[in-house]
Amino acid sequence: DREAPKLFGPLTQNMPLKPPIGAKRVRVAAKKEEEKTQQTARAKILEYLNQSIHSVSLVGNGPTIRVRVEIKEGQLTHYDLALDDAAKFLTEKRKLKTATEDVKKLKVYKNPVILGTRIFQVNDEEIIAERVIGIKHTPKSADKIEEINKIPAILERVKLFSSKASKPKESLYEFIPIKQGVKLLGSNYFYLPGRGYWPVDREALSPEWHELPLQKKYKGDQAAKLIAGEFNEHRDLGPIWLDEHLKEPTIIEIPKLTEIQVHKEQDGWFTLDPKYGTGDSSVAMVELIKQFMGKKRDYHKAGKSWIKIPELVKQFDWEFDDSGNYIKVDSIGLHRLKAAMGEFDHFAGSKKIINQIRNRIEFTPPKEVPSLSHSKLQLRDYQMMGLKWLWWLYENGLHGLLADEMGLGKTHQAMALLTCIQQEKSDAKFLIICPTTVLDHWLDKVVDFCPNLSAVKHHGPKRDYKLGFLKKGVNTTITSYGVLLRDIKGMAQTRWDAVILDEAHFVKNNATATYSAVCRLNSSIRVCLTGTPMENSLNELKNVFDFLVPGYLGSDDYFKKNFIKPIEKQSEDTETEIALQKLIHPFKIRRTKDQVLDDLPEKVEDVRHCSLSDEQIKMYRDVIELKASPLLTQLADENSPVPYLHVFAILTLLKQLCNHPALVQKDMDYKKYESGKFNLMKELIDEALASDHKVVIYSQYVGMIDIICSYLKDSSIPYVSLTGQTRNRGKVIKQFQEDPNTKVFVGSLLAGGIGIDLTAASVVIHYDRWWNASKENQATDRVHRIGQNKNVQVLKLITRGTLEEKIDTIIKSKQQLFEKFLEKDEEIFKSLTRQEMIDLLH
Repeated sequence: DREAPKLFGPLTQNMPLKPPIGAKRVRVAAKKEEEKTQQTARAKILEYLNQSIHSVSLVGNGPTIRVRVEIKEGQLTHYDLALDDAAKFLTEKRKLKTATEDVKKLKVYKNPVILGTRIFQVNDEEIIAERVIGIKHTPKSADKIEEINKIPAILERVKLFSSKASKPKESLYEFIPIKQGVKLLGSNYFYLPGRGYWPVDREALSPEWHELPLQKKYKGDQAAKLIAGEFNEHRDLGPIWLDEHLKEPTIIEIPKLTEIQVHKEQDGWFTLDPKYGTGDSSVAMVELIKQFMGKKRDYHKAGKSWIKIPELVKQFDWEFDDSGNYIKVDSIGLHRLKAAMGEFDHFAGSKKIINQIRNRIEFTPPKEVPSLSHSKLQLRDYQMMGLKWLWWLYENGLHGLLADEMGLGKTHQAMALLTCIQQEKSDAKFLIICPTTVLDHWLDKVVDFCPNLSAVKHHGPKRDYKLGFLKKGVNTTITSYGVLLRDIKGMAQTRWDAVILDEAHFVKNNATATYSAVCRLNSSIRVCLTGTPMENSLNELKNVFDFLVPGYLGSDDYFKKNFIKPIEKQSEDTETEIALQKLIHPFKIRRTKDQVLDDLPEKVEDVRHCSLSDEQIKMYRDVIELKASPLLTQLADENSPVPYLHVFAILTLLKQLCNHPALVQKDMDYKKYESGKFNLMKELIDEALASDHKVVIYSQYVGMIDIICSYLKDSSIPYVSLTGQTRNRGKVIKQFQEDPNTKVFVGSLLAGGIGIDLTAASVVIHYDRWWNASKENQATDRVHRIGQNKNVQVLKLITRGTLEEKIDTIIKSKQQLFEKFLEKDEEIFKSLTRQEMIDLLH
């Protein structure tokens, strides 16, 4: 500088001739220009001083090199070259006769060192991740490392995982922790005392790597999760080395129950020792339960493997026996374990106890069930199988969901169960809960088929608030969900031998007061009935099972995570669906008409009763008092002519009133009024559509057809309708027959009852009764005819306590007579006696 100022004048004033010794992180892109300037300056200095070097020595142990220069004879100056400059200097000046011996020993290596993270296992449950400098070796080059190393280093054979290498490679590496070698690390070179300089490879490093702690410890679950995550916490930021314990880490994310040792049975409780397989060994379920309960662990170390503690262990309150070495389970616990294991064959121990377990968890139809001779029930084969399943549940203290398709006789199977229980326990008490619309249907069935059950309907404002269902001689109480909610205090205090919940979708929402109420009922067996496949909504299925077998399907979060999300996310996730089916299979039975076709008649007819709404009751009484009463005197007088026209008009008005108040009021806004029959029809439609049946609905009143169509439209249920005013009848019929989305046909008996095929349907609803049964049958035969490949269910709706009941009785008693009059109601009507007309008007 002093001798040749012109040479150095153009150099930047910011160029440090002595850069800091401590390594600093540099961003290559940002420093390129500065490094270029430094290299140019350094090259010019060394070129200029090439012939004047007096001596070269280390400053201390390095990495700085001191170059002494003779500027003129007898006058010396020196330049200190820091780590990166020293390596560059030695690269260019390989033969330095004036260098000291310790400088001559230093090499500048071509193979770069690698910056990354060394991950190694300290003990069974502790792993350390440490930022290191790695130097690759051959066995030959590694031999002398211990002799010449002046700072601590680790030498081991490990696998390197790097973005540069497509496959992990195992080699011999020497590791120097960053915390020990930080002062020996420059921007471009790394220095080891007594050995020399290595270029540094930083390309695979993320800037975030420098923010990692120098050393981080992972214990217990943290270590397991690090392995389960394939070390991505570090792997994503730069190269990693794994020691021999971690080269092939084993994480068992979904452990399988492989064996259940059976120890003893006492008072219905089984002492078991379930074991999970871990490859070459196994771990007791009891140990996993203790790990979770005591330490809230998610993983357990077993040998070389980490086992993720299963949700089965976490989600349920397992009980230990007195020794604390085994678990104790009842029937529900056995079913949980059986579903988790998948096969019964893995139970081991006493054959006697294993047979007891098999009887508890595998439904085997009993050879005999208590006699049904006290009833009038005549069960078909599939219904008898349903009864045997219900009886198996009862004997084993279990509960169930009978989900047979609409029309297969769920009511009969439930009544048969109650009859069997009554044979075993004469003072048994039963509770049947159903929608208001089918209260009378249940009462009719019990009275007709099981008079032995001495049923009472607990409903209405005049019901016995002192809980009449506890009266002597009454063993079967039929009530509605609404009344249950209001009278739950007394009902919850009673120990029922069986509780039947009809139309189980009424308890599909666990946030309702009704759901909370039914869960308070105390019963030996709980049975839910539904014609809807509950799997259509997994949330509803879960809520129903929480009533039947509380806790069996785990918490809502557990069920959502393990079943709902996987099934909804992947509609073809058959493995999860099969697992769920296995879990619920013992507690649910569902048969469709196709499955039991040979056991069914071709056509099943059923009368469904309903009740008038409060609004209908008032209007009905007003018509009787104001319009019917004046006619009664005239009818009672044998000498006066029968006012057929007036009587027929009033009976028609009453029939329309039973259908819907809006029909009488000539008001198409049906939502302003309440109709018991209309509510029953809506429930029947919902049940049929849920099972993918098409429905035909007949009414003799065009106005009623319009109201039904308005409801279907408001409910977004695709439909067609056919009346005398309909044009292009063929197009309407074709749409219903061929369009799978058109679910409902609504028509009048006259227009839709003859000359057409409606074989796409399998459910027929006669909304109001025709005087002539033949007309009804003709209409039904539009569905039940050649070309029909499904069994047909015919439902006739009758309003309890009205002239509809009386008309039904007259039709049955005079069916042969009425069949002579095939055309007009008026002609049939004129065949009635004065007394029959008087009875209809009362």
